[in-house]
Amino acid sequence: MPELPSELERDIFELAFESSNRDLTFKLTLCLVARRVHLWIDQLFYRMLSLADNQRATRFLRVIQANLKPAGFFAAVKNLCLTYYVMGTTACQILAACTDVESLACWIDSEDTPQLPLLIGRLPLRRLSIEADHFSRIPVTPSTWLSSLTHIELVPWGKNDYLASTLSRLAHLPCLTHVSLGAAHMNGELVGLVCSSCPHLQVLLLRSSSDDREFSDEDSIPNLYRKLNLQESAHDYRIIMQRDPKGFDHVENWEAAYFARSDMWSHAEVTMEEQKALSIRNV
Repeated sequence: MPELPSELERDIFELAFESSNRDLTFKLTLCLVARRVHLWIDQLFYRMLSLADNQRATRFLRVIQANLKPAGFFAAVKNLCLTYYVMGTTACQILAACTDVESLACWIDSEDTPQLPLLIGRLPLRRLSIEADHFSRIPVTPSTWLSSLTHIELVPWGKNDYLASTLSRLAHLPCLTHVSLGAAHMNGELVGLVCSSCPHLQVLLLRSSSDDREFSDEDSIPNLYRKLNLQESAHDYRIIMQRDPKGFDHVENWEAAYFARSDMWSHAEVTMEEQKALSIRNV
C-alpha cells in the first residue's frame, strides 16, 4: 500500500483536529494512531492556549515541569492568553518556558513580579494585549519584539487616564500598525501623541465597554469627538470608535484571529475603509 508524503499526512491530521474545534477526546484518539501523529497533534494543540484561570494555568505548568515532552517542545506555543485570574508567579514560569510566543494576551494583576516585563521583552511578538502599566515596564532596548510587533492593545485598569510617558513608548515599535486603547481614558492630546508616535499607523481603535455610561451606541461621530476633546475638522479616518456589545467575551475575541474569525481588529478595519472612502468623497 503506497504511503503518503509525510508533509501531506501531517496536513491531513492537523486539518482533522482543527475541524473538530480542537476537541480533546478526538485529540486523544488521533494521538493513538502513531508516535509521529502524537507529536504533530500535540504541537498543534499547544500552539494556541487560553488559560482563563489559575487552575488551568497551574495544570499547564505541571505539564511543563513534568519534563515529559521533547527538549524545546514548548516553543510550539505561539498564541498565549493569561487572564486576570492567573497568579503572577505562575505566569512568569509559563512565559519562561514558552519562548516563541507571537501573540500574547497578558492581563494578570500582579505588581510583585518584576521579571514579567523582562520575559515579555524577549518574545518575538507580533500581537500584544497587556495592561498599560505592565507595558510601561517592558524594556525598550533592542530586542525581537520591538521590530516585529504590529498590533497592540493597552488595557486601562482603574480610573486614571493613560500617561503620556506610557503612550510615547509606542514610538519604539517601528512596525506598529494597529493600536487599541480605552476611549474613556483618552483625550485629544493623547490621541495626537499616538498618531505622531506611530508612522505606519493604520488603525487607532478607541473602545468602550457596554456598561460605560460616558459613551452610548447612539453617539454620533461629532458627539464622540466632543467627548474626547477632538476637533472634528481634524478628523482622521484611522481613528475608530468601537463599543463592545453586551456579553462581550475578551478571551473569545483574542482567540478569533487564530481561527480566522472576525475580531475587534477586523471590524475596525472595515470601519476604517468606510471612513477612508467617505473622506475621499468629501475632499
